Amino acid sequence: MSGERIQFILVIALIFALFVAIFAISNAEKVDIRFFGAVYSVSQALVIIGSAVFGALVVMLLGLMSRIRMAFKIREYKNKIKNLENELEEARKEIGKLKESIKNSSNNTVENN
Repeated sequence: MSGERIQFILVIALIFALFVAIFAISNAEKVDIRFFGAVYSVSQALVIIGSAVFGALVVMLLGLMSRIRMAFKIREYKNKIKNLENELEEARKEIGKLKESIKNSSNNTVENN
């Protein structure tokens, strides 16, 4: 990604984080949270911010998995390109040998006549 695009995404993310923080602060009452049978009394702001952070982590992990998968594909394609380049070089050598063989056989034919 280009530097300008990264800066733009960073600014958008910071603006979104600011909106989440303002929303969380304006909803700071205590709420009861039931989680796996236990009941916790926590600030609604903590729930909002915690949910936003958890969502960001999930998105980051999914993006990381996608990048890893793409890196494997790139490595696979690079190996395929290398193999094809080797085959092409071998074919060029074979063509050169065949041209030389044809040239030698045509020279022999002309000399015999």
